[in-house]
Amino acid sequence: MGIQIHAIDVLGNKKDRQRFIEFPWSVYKNDPNWVPPLKLAVSEMFKPSHPFYSRGELQAFLVTDNQTGETLGRIAAIYNPVHNDFHQDQIGFFGFYEATENPEVTELLFQASRKYLIEKGCTEILGPVNLSTNYECGMLVDGFDDPPQIMMTYNPKYYDKLIVNQNLAKAKDILAYKMPTTVQMPEVIQKISKRAEKSHQITYRPINKKKWDQEVDLLLEIYNDAWEKNWGFIPMSKEEFRHMAQELKTVANPRFILIAEVAGEAAGFLVCLPDYNQVFKQIPNGSLFPSGLFKLLTPKKRINRVRVITLGIKKKFRMIGLESLLYIKIQEEVLLAGTYTESEMSWILEDNLNMNKPLIRMGADPYKRYRLYKGPLA
Repeated sequence: MGIQIHAIDVLGNKKDRQRFIEFPWSVYKNDPNWVPPLKLAVSEMFKPSHPFYSRGELQAFLVTDNQTGETLGRIAAIYNPVHNDFHQDQIGFFGFYEATENPEVTELLFQASRKYLIEKGCTEILGPVNLSTNYECGMLVDGFDDPPQIMMTYNPKYYDKLIVNQNLAKAKDILAYKMPTTVQMPEVIQKISKRAEKSHQITYRPINKKKWDQEVDLLLEIYNDAWEKNWGFIPMSKEEFRHMAQELKTVANPRFILIAEVAGEAAGFLVCLPDYNQVFKQIPNGSLFPSGLFKLLTPKKRINRVRVITLGIKKKFRMIGLESLLYIKIQEEVLLAGTYTESEMSWILEDNLNMNKPLIRMGADPYKRYRLYKGPLA
């Protein structure tokens, strides 16, 4: 009788990996807003060849029912020396958390995760992050009435209570804004933008797919400079950034990846993606075969939303309005595409005023809130 925790090998054992990946389908089977992930994409994160594992480590756990063998919960304890070296701390992470509403399930998952991370020398636990803050992270705490956009998380409302009961408290909230693509930019922003473009010799260009690796390396340079002082930031290696960019290449519109230049020098960039979650939602089993691939290849009629997933400005080019300029420019590109009616900007730290203020001035609505939790391991 009862329930039991198991340490499993998602990196080396195919059956363990499959069981871990497939568990969320039982949690969300009656939730109309859940978007099934592509199993191939999730599986990619658990391949030993993934660049994260060149330094990072992960231990996955499942909780099962002793009588039926049914899976009741999952979690991954994540040890990331890159984070601890960069921030000079001893934090361990949890991610890929999913569970039934039974608090005993979550209790076992966190007991096992804490034990693993203590053995690694960690003193605190932070999450949820699915590998690191450079990937999907945060627990949805507000905005449950709408499906998540591409590469954003979703979860039942009861998760917050289960997590807090594990002696974890809010570490930081992150926000998602939405805005109609047809919104009229305030006149004052338009005037300031035109003045800034002229006085700082600001120009824009889309990414050149024919020089993909060179362009991605340029974006990485801006990325690591722009986010260096951000809360929770972890610098990405060339291998890891290229790996992530390669995954995005198949769904990216090159005109939606903009590079801003100041007097000819790359100063910032913005990446906007069509919301392919609107297609994935039509693939209920998360598999591309037999019919999922066809739906993925014919998405135009199904997608009417876009998501700005990244906007970064080099430190020396801040305070000249590049954030607003890139938002205005991507709005022009999205409108030219002619099929999108709504855009999301996410995720943004709740206290990042340089990013939040321009969006609020433009009339964007902070319609979703996600939370990262932190607590002692002892």
